[in-house]
Amino acid sequence: MSELRQVLKKSITRRFTFMMLMFLSLLIAGAAIVLYTNYTAFSQYQTTLKASKEKQVLVEQIADHTNQIFFRARGYYAFLSPYEYNELFVEKEKLKQAISSFKRLPLTSEEQVVVASIESFISNFFANVFPTASGYAKAGQYESLRNFSSSGVNQEVNNLITYASTYKKKNEQLLLQENRTLFEDVTRQSLWFILYILVVLILSLWVTKRTTRDIGAPLERLSVEANRFSHGELPHFQDLHRVDEIGNLARSLDFLIRQIQIKEETLMAQNEELQAQQDELMMQQEELQEALAKMEDNERYLQKRNRLIQSLANTLDKQELLQSIVRNIVEVMDADKGIIVLLNADKDISSFGVSPLGVNQFLNGLKDGPLVRIRETRQPYVLTRESTEAERGYQEAASQTYELYLPVLQADQAVVACIVLSRIGRTLSELEKQMAIGLAKQISLSLDKLAMHEETEKQRQMTQDMLDTIQEGVQLIGINGVTLQVNRTFQELLSFPDRASAQGIGLADYFKHMEGLTKDHEQLVSCVNATLSGHSENKTHLIELTYPQVRYIQLYAEPLYRDQEKWGTLLVYRDITKEYEIDQMKSEFVSTVSHELRTPLASVLGFAELLLNKELKPERQHRYTTAIYQEARRLTALINDFLDLQRMESGRQTYERELVPLEQVVREIFGLYRVQSPLHSFELDLQTEKTVIEGDRDKLRQVIMNLVSNAVKYSPAGGCVRVVCRNEGNQLLVEVHDEGLGIPPEAIPHLFTKFYRVDNSDRREIGGTGLGLAIVQEIVHIHNGEISVASESGHGSTFTVALPLPEQQPAAFNEPDSPEAYPHSLHSNGNVVIIEDDVNLSELLRDELIGSGFTVYAFSHAAQALTAIEEITPDAVVLDLVLQDGEDGWKVIETMRENPKLRSIPIVISSAFEEKKKAFDLGAKGYLIKPYHPDTLSKAILLAVTSNDADGQIFIPDQIKD
Repeated sequence: MSELRQVLKKSITRRFTFMMLMFLSLLIAGAAIVLYTNYTAFSQYQTTLKASKEKQVLVEQIADHTNQIFFRARGYYAFLSPYEYNELFVEKEKLKQAISSFKRLPLTSEEQVVVASIESFISNFFANVFPTASGYAKAGQYESLRNFSSSGVNQEVNNLITYASTYKKKNEQLLLQENRTLFEDVTRQSLWFILYILVVLILSLWVTKRTTRDIGAPLERLSVEANRFSHGELPHFQDLHRVDEIGNLARSLDFLIRQIQIKEETLMAQNEELQAQQDELMMQQEELQEALAKMEDNERYLQKRNRLIQSLANTLDKQELLQSIVRNIVEVMDADKGIIVLLNADKDISSFGVSPLGVNQFLNGLKDGPLVRIRETRQPYVLTRESTEAERGYQEAASQTYELYLPVLQADQAVVACIVLSRIGRTLSELEKQMAIGLAKQISLSLDKLAMHEETEKQRQMTQDMLDTIQEGVQLIGINGVTLQVNRTFQELLSFPDRASAQGIGLADYFKHMEGLTKDHEQLVSCVNATLSGHSENKTHLIELTYPQVRYIQLYAEPLYRDQEKWGTLLVYRDITKEYEIDQMKSEFVSTVSHELRTPLASVLGFAELLLNKELKPERQHRYTTAIYQEARRLTALINDFLDLQRMESGRQTYERELVPLEQVVREIFGLYRVQSPLHSFELDLQTEKTVIEGDRDKLRQVIMNLVSNAVKYSPAGGCVRVVCRNEGNQLLVEVHDEGLGIPPEAIPHLFTKFYRVDNSDRREIGGTGLGLAIVQEIVHIHNGEISVASESGHGSTFTVALPLPEQQPAAFNEPDSPEAYPHSLHSNGNVVIIEDDVNLSELLRDELIGSGFTVYAFSHAAQALTAIEEITPDAVVLDLVLQDGEDGWKVIETMRENPKLRSIPIVISSAFEEKKKAFDLGAKGYLIKPYHPDTLSKAILLAVTSNDADGQIFIPDQIKD
C-alpha cells in the first residue's frame, strides 16, 4: 500500500485518475445491481402477462368457435346447406386446435376442469346432438327439432360464453394485481438507489475537497507569485520541494524568471537602438503609401471606365444596356445613385439606387424639370438641394445633395437621353464634369448603335413573320449552297426539329437529311443541283415524302438577283397531298365505276335484248330474268354505297336512335348468308349477355353486313366466319374473324380510304368498289365507336368494332315480328292513290297493290293527284317526294294536312332520297327507300289502313330489305 501511495504522490494525474476510477466503480456497481433487480421483476411480470394474454385469447377463440359451431348447425338445420355443413366441421377443427394450444399452457385446476367440460361437450355434440338434430331437419320434423334444441344444448354454449367473459374479467384483475406488485418492487428499488446515490455524492464531495487541496491551492500560489513578477516584484515559490507536476512547474518558473531578468537588461539596450531606426522607416513608408494610394485611385478609375466601355459594346438588348450604363457610370463618377432615361416615345428608363416611387416621380417631372434647361443648353447642369431624410439616413445634421443632369447628344446635337447622378454631401469638380461629358459621347455612340440594331431586327422579324404566315415552305439558298433562311412551314414539312437546325446547313447536309424522307432521292438531288446552277429549264419538281407520313410536295425555284448578279435561289415547297390524293381518287373512281357499272349493265342490256327479240323457253326466260334481277340488285347496292357516302360526307345522313340487340342482327345476317354461301360456316360466339347498343338499327345492320360480306368474299375457298361479342369496360366489342386471304401489312393503313382496294390479282378478281369499309368506319364513328383490323397475309383477318354500351341494359329483347305477322285481311278492299313520276315503278306498285285487293289510282302530277284525293277520299296515299316538272311531294303533305277532310288519310312516303329529319319533324317513324320489294309496300299499306291509331298521321314504315 505504501508503494502505491508513493506512486500516486509523484503524479497529480494518477491521483485524480485513481479517485475518479474509484468513484465510477462504485456508481457502476450500484447501477448494475438496480438494473438487475428491475430486469428480474420486469421479466417475471412479462412472463405472467404473456401467459395470461395467451390464455385469454385462446379462451375467446374457444368460445367463438363453439358459438360458430352452434350457429353453423342451426344454419344447416334451417337450410340443409352443404356449405353450412362443411363450415361446421371447419369450425370443429379450429376449436380442436384452440383447445390443444390452451392445454399446452400452464393451467390452473379450474381451467383444466373447463377444458375437460368443453371437450366433453364437443364430443357429445358431434356424436349425439348434431346427428339427431340434423336427422330431424332432413326429415322435416321441425317441431321435434325445436323441442330437442330446448333440452339444454343452448345453455351449455351460453355457459361457455359466460365463462369466457368471466375469465376475461378475472384475467384483468390478475394483471392489475401483477401491475401493483411490479410498481411496489420498482418503488422500493428506486428508494434504495436514491440512498445509494446520496452516499456516492458524499464520497464525491470528499474527492473534490482532496483535489482542491492537492491541486487548486498550489496552483493559486503559483498564480500569485507570477502576478507579483509581472508587477516587477521578486517572487518566492513555496512548492519547490514537491515531486509531482506542481513541483516541476514551480522549479521551471523560478528558473525562467531568473533568466528573464538577466536578458531583460540586454534587450532594453537593443530596443532603444531599434526605436530610432523604426522612426526613420515610418517616414519613408508614409511617403510610399501616399504614392501607392494615388496609383490605386487611378487604376480603379481606369478599371471602372474600361468596364463602362466594355458594357457599351457587349450587349444589344436595350434594357440590359441601360442598366449596365447607369450602374457603371455611377461607379465611375463615384455617385451614390443614378438614373438614365431615353427621350423616345416609350421613355425607356433604368436606375441604380433609386426606388420605384422615385423613378415614377422623375418621369412625371420630365416636362417641367431640369430636362428643359439641358435641352436648350445641351450642357451639363448641377442642381444643389437639401438632402432628404431618407438620403441622410442616421445622420442628424443637415447635408447637401448635388445632382448632375448630363445630356446625351446625337450627331445632330439633339438630346436623345438624360443621365442624372446624385452625390450626397460631396460636390462635383469641373474636372469631373468634363469626364462626364466624355463618357456621355461614348454612351451616345452606343445608343446610336442600339437604335440601328433595333431597326434592323424589327425589319428582319417582320420579314420572318411574313414568311411564317405563308402556307408553303420557303428555303433561301445562297450562291455557295448554304441555306440562309427558312420559314416555319419548311421546318414542319421537312421534319427539322427547329429553325436553327435548318438554317446554315450546306447542300451536303440538306441532301443527307432529305435522303431518309424522300422516295426518289437521286432525282431530287439532280433537280436541286440543276436549279441552283441555272441549267434546269423545268422549275417545278414533285417530291414524294415517305416520313413521317406519305405526302406529295411540289417544289419550284426562282433565282434572286442583285445589281444584275445572282446572289441566291428561293426554293418553295407546296404541299399538294390533298390535290394529289383527289386526282388519284378521281382516277380510281372512274376506273371503279367503269368496271362496276358497265359490267352489270352489259348483262342487263344483253339479257333484256334477248328477252325482247327472241322467243325463249320458260326456263331460259326465268334464268335470264333472275340474272337481270341479280345484276340490278348489284347496281342498287353500288348506288346505295355512293349515296350513303355522299350523305355522310355532306352531313345530311340521318340516324334513328333506338336500342338495338346486335346479337339478333348478327343472327339475321347469318341466316341470309347460310343460304347464299354454302362453302362457309357461320359461328356466333357470345361471351357476354350485354349486346344491346343504342343506335340506328339499319346502319348497324349495314356495318355487320359489310364486314360479314367482306369475310365471305375474301375467303373464296370457304371456311369459318366467326363473330365474337364480348365486353371490355363499358364497350361492346364485335369481332369478325375469317380464314381467307388476309391483308398485306402495307395495305392496312389505307383500308378505310374511299375507293381503296388491295393491289393484288387474287383480290382484284373478287370485285368491289372500295367503299364498304369507308362507310363502315363513318357509321361506327357516328355511333361514338372505333374500328380496327388485325390481319396476316394468307391467314385471314379480324375486324373489331368497339361500340359504347348504354348505361342500363334492357331485361330482354324478343325476336322482331316477321313481315307475315302484320295484321291484314284479304277481304278488306280499299282505295289507294299512288303519286309517282316513274311510269314503270308506278305500274309495278299498282299491280302489286291490285293483287293485294286494293283499288289503285296512279298520278304523276301533284295537282291532279290532290283533285282526285278530294273526290275519292282514299284509304291511303303512296307519295314520292320528287315529282314531275320539279314538283315537291312535301307540298302535297302540307296541303292534305291543311284540309280537314284529308287530314286523317295515312300517307306512305316512297322516295329515293333520305329526308328523315324533316319527316321526323312531321311525326315520322321511319322511311321506305327505293328500291324495295313491292311486297314491302303492300304490307305497309295494310298496316296503315288496319291500324287503329293511323288517323291523322303520316305513316313511314321501316324499310324491309331482302
